[in-house]
Amino acid sequence: MHINHSSTYLFIAIFAVIYTLIIARKTARQQLDIYDLAMLSTVVIIPAIFVSFPQVAYWLSSLTGVEFPFVVMFGMLIAILFIIIHRLTVKIHRLESNCRLLVQELSLLKQVIDEGVKKSTSKK
Repeated sequence: MHINHSSTYLFIAIFAVIYTLIIARKTARQQLDIYDLAMLSTVVIIPAIFVSFPQVAYWLSSLTGVEFPFVVMFGMLIAILFIIIHRLTVKIHRLESNCRLLVQELSLLKQVIDEGVKKSTSKK
């Protein structure tokens, strides 16, 4: 039912190793957190499982009622990407709120300092 090619295994293995090393390095440098590492590594794990264990791919496709296993794989990858995009959107909103709050606090602090300078110069 399925054809296994060693070149496909090799390509997926090389991609998985390089991609995993890149995101592990970014996590070690604290450019990514552990949650991002887990989410991004699923982008490698899912295709590796589908290529290494085709019976799992065919079982998932029959379970979901989809004719071709690669459609299930891409559906899973798109769902993961939507989760990542949602998380990034939440982070951006939180950063915008924090930035707005900091600008407001800075403006209030500047106003207090300016009033203090005016009072101290008027006393002299």
